[in-house]
Order: sequence, then C-alpha cells, then structure tokens
Amino acid sequence: MPKKKDLSIVCAVDADIVGQLRSRQLQWWRARWDGSVVAALRKFCARVSYVGIEPGDLDGVAAIARENPNLVYNLALSATPTEAAFVAALEFAGLRFTGSGSLAIALANDKIRSRQILAAAGVRVPRFAVLAPGADATQMDLTPPVFVKPAFQGSAYGIALDSKVMSRGEALARARKIWKRFDEPAVCDEFVQGRELRAGFIEGRDGRFGIAGICEWEYPEDEQGFKTEGKRRNVHLRPARKLPRAITAEITRMARIALPALGLRGYASMDMRLDRFDRLTVLEANSNPGVSADSPTWNRPSFDRNVQRIVEAALRK
Repeated sequence: MPKKKDLSIVCAVDADIVGQLRSRQLQWWRARWDGSVVAALRKFCARVSYVGIEPGDLDGVAAIARENPNLVYNLALSATPTEAAFVAALEFAGLRFTGSGSLAIALANDKIRSRQILAAAGVRVPRFAVLAPGADATQMDLTPPVFVKPAFQGSAYGIALDSKVMSRGEALARARKIWKRFDEPAVCDEFVQGRELRAGFIEGRDGRFGIAGICEWEYPEDEQGFKTEGKRRNVHLRPARKLPRAITAEITRMARIALPALGLRGYASMDMRLDRFDRLTVLEANSNPGVSADSPTWNRPSFDRNVQRIVEAALRK
C-alpha cells in the first residue's frame, strides 16, 4: 500500500460539473459536494485530478486508466441507473476504486431484492408489496398510509407529494405514473411514522462498519413528512437530535448486519425511521452515497479524516 503522501488519485465525477470544479465556481450542490472531497484529498495526497464521466461512455474510463492512478475516488453517476455499469467498467479495467462493487450497487439500488435479503438477515424493514406494470392492487394487504415509489431508482427520483396515499386506488394511480415514466415496478411501503435518520458508515481495519455521523430530516409536517424529487421548502437535514446510547448501538448493530448482507464495502449510508416505540426500521441502504463537508452524516471525527478513512478502506481491497 503506497504511503498517503505518495498517492495518485483520480476522482471520477459527473461530466456536467467539471467546468465548475475547474473554475472553482461551485454553484450546483453536486459540484460543492465533490469539490469538498477534492479539497480534502489534496491535503494528504501527492496528486489529485478528476475526470468527467458521461452515462454509457467508456472514454472516461480510458482517460482514468491512462493516468495510472493508485486509486479512483468514485463520485460519478451516483444513484442513477448507469452507476453499476460504470463501476463494472472500472472493475473490467482493473482499476482500484472507492466504495462498493458493481453487483452490490445494483443490489442496493433494487428496493425489492435488497429488502428481501435484509429481512432474511433479521433486519427490520417496512412491510411492502410490489406492483409490477399492469398489475392491480388486490395483493396490497397493507395498512394505510402507504408510500409508493419506483423499485430501482436512487435518491428521491420518482417521489412526489402524491406518493403517500390512503387507499388501494390511490396506490394504483401512483404506480401507473411510475410505470409510465420509468417502465419498472412500483414498491408500496407501509409508511413508518417517526423520526427519519440517516447514518454514514465507513469500513474499518477490522472489516466492520463504524458510524461516521448521524443526521435526521426535519419536515414541516414533523413525523408525517418525506423527501420528494423536486425542491421542497422547509425540509432540512440536520445533526440528529439527542439519541440514547442504546439507539446508537442498535444503529451500528443493524448496519453491521445489513451492509455486509448486501455486499457493500468501503463506505455506505443507511436511511431509517425511529418510531415512538424506539424501533428502528431500515428504509434502504445507499451504496457510494454523496459525501460532503457540510453534511453531518460525515463529520465524526471530522470530514477530512473520514475522506482519508474511505481512501484507506479502498486501498485495503
């Protein structure tokens, strides 16, 4: 393993933010996030550069390979349908990279199979039903409210204000919109009322995941709120209000079951709901999640140290 001061790292970033990174005029949130990673890397690496990646374009992978880096810091195409394919190209090229492999990314982005695996591993997940294109809602034996979202989209893609519904008819109407837009199944979850938490995790030397920070979403409707694809006023990600040690320990325990069960490695985040009975329900695990200096998800002990830890985990592969 090369010493940190000798490291050569290429950051794979979305092609549309390369101009902002070069000019250091970081107007978009993705540019600000990736720019904070590049700045942290430059504090301890000998050479840090970046290459823009377009969906389905292998030229970017070839450009990375020509630089012959010690490591690729993968920030490209996060939570998009082509994310796993890009990582597969890195694997095929024999490049070492941060975060999870292509199969684990594809699995984590599949809200049906990942839930089935987590439930089989003993992780509490929402009760859910699958509505494939053309299906009816008769098999949806769930207690409303029900939350309807695409099965294979990352982040909040496909989630709108009418995603939370109170009847089978409304669930089917929302599913039809998902079928038309994405041509994929819809997942109908029982809506878990409670605090929505997000925890970041980094793999340690012992191969076990440790917490890098915990935050929570604040909604104007309090425990009835949820994130949507478009901008929404008064929705904020804040450091988590005081959590009992037992809850923090349970978050760590669940992550150490859930993340390896999905094959995730290096670093990941997990979205959860904490109900009034202090029960944690895992909504989803996120492979290669967004990392930024202003996010409380990645601030323990510090953002710069966590960027180093992500690099160290990748170099141990």
